[in-house]
Amino acid sequence: MSNYIQAYSVDTTDDFDKSAVRFVKKKKFRKLPNQIENLIDDFENGNFSGDLLTRHDNPAYEVYKKRLPNEDTQTGTSDGYRVIYMVVQEKRVVGLLAIYYKKETDTLSDTYIQGLVDGFLITVLPDDE
Repeated sequence: MSNYIQAYSVDTTDDFDKSAVRFVKKKKFRKLPNQIENLIDDFENGNFSGDLLTRHDNPAYEVYKKRLPNEDTQTGTSDGYRVIYMVVQEKRVVGLLAIYYKKETDTLSDTYIQGLVDGFLITVLPDDE
């Protein structure tokens, strides 16, 4: 009998990728790529943390907000990033939906987040489900 645990795959949305690239181009965000890599490693191993945002009765997925410190400023999570991600347990997929810098954006609206969730689900779940 094997002790192998099936890992999760991690995908990103265009919104996440565009924001991450924009932050990395700024000199004060040089450590962000390593932080994202570490976060992806955690998610691939099934280590999920953050505040649960899901406000529905759909057990097919959960949406979280994860606080990441800005390691370039050493001021903790209040001056850091927020990552919105979702976990689709049945498909063992994690979607990195959005990332934002707390000093630039206070919060993302529920409607905006739901749009990201809906768009990601279209790419993960087949039409017949």
